[in-house]
Amino acid sequence: MSNASEALEWIAAGRRFEPEELLHLQGGRFDAAAAARIDTLVLGPHASAAFPAELQPFVNPALTRRQQYDFSDCLTSPLGRAWAEADPQVLFIENPHARLVLDANRAPPTGTVHAMAMLRECFERLRRHQAGEVLSLAGVDAIRPITFNDEAVLLEPSTPMQWQALAQAHERSISQGVAVYRSACELALTRLMAARAGRPLRVISLHDTMGTKMRADGALVVERPVAAQMPAWVNFGNRGDARGEGAGADEPITLDGATTRRVQTAWAQALGVDAELTGSQFSLNRPYKGAFETIHYGQLLRSHRGPHSGALQVELLRERLLGPAATARLQQPGGDWPPVDQALIQGLAQRLAEAGRLLREGDV
Repeated sequence: MSNASEALEWIAAGRRFEPEELLHLQGGRFDAAAAARIDTLVLGPHASAAFPAELQPFVNPALTRRQQYDFSDCLTSPLGRAWAEADPQVLFIENPHARLVLDANRAPPTGTVHAMAMLRECFERLRRHQAGEVLSLAGVDAIRPITFNDEAVLLEPSTPMQWQALAQAHERSISQGVAVYRSACELALTRLMAARAGRPLRVISLHDTMGTKMRADGALVVERPVAAQMPAWVNFGNRGDARGEGAGADEPITLDGATTRRVQTAWAQALGVDAELTGSQFSLNRPYKGAFETIHYGQLLRSHRGPHSGALQVELLRERLLGPAATARLQQPGGDWPPVDQALIQGLAQRLAEAGRLLREGDV
């Protein structure tokens, strides 16, 4: 293939998403009756791999679809939709744009000028990394120009005119997708907090992560560093320690430790994990403690009067969502991405609905 970007997933130029398109729930309408029954708001900040066509001139033409999809948490889209369909008390909202546009799980930059300043600093740190400096993009990766395997996604502009064109393309893209997503999340939570005063309400920022990283030939077989290794099923993050407890007022947890452990137990029972194996199948705050969405919505829910309310980041091992055949395919060299195993996703969604029932009925 002469131009790998032809195989990427693109969103047509000028395509603006409406809030209603991003909301998924039983019955399809987020009305007063739905707000009264929903107790779990599930968010998909990285649910899409798709790039808006406005950014195509700035995207690395050698990028493959596999790199594009591995750069996302794209399986959270079918899972979140299926979960909302299986559980009438779940509302799922998904970001229609890939994190390349603006990472919805990072603190948002204050306007286009700030966003481009952060991106310039990102490129500067990458240059210093090439010179031997240890790489950290902390605080400047709201627009992340490289994959987690250090492959270029966004090409650095070389002239002021190119920087201006990129800034304009990003501003248009943000207004058409991620800004709509963020607005929909804020509005939904405001309505839910009003409708569920005195009753439990939780926000889950839903993610999936491959257990291995990508080799240069596209095979997802490179072992992660020990500190970044995932458990065999799922990591729950509430900004606390390995028991979900907090360190104090300087670092408040986003959901109380007892409720966090109940969520873990409910998931273990619904997924059929033996209690003796829970420690190897599930983890709390390792390797992910929860990022912007968890912190932001956890803070908002601290003012909610309902018991057992708060926010969690849930990071599923992606192999569990792919299934054995698709996982084996991705462990071979290549640039493609396998189709979604809908039966597997639907089955998992039913189990998550069962976990919700266990929590609501006090069976854990």
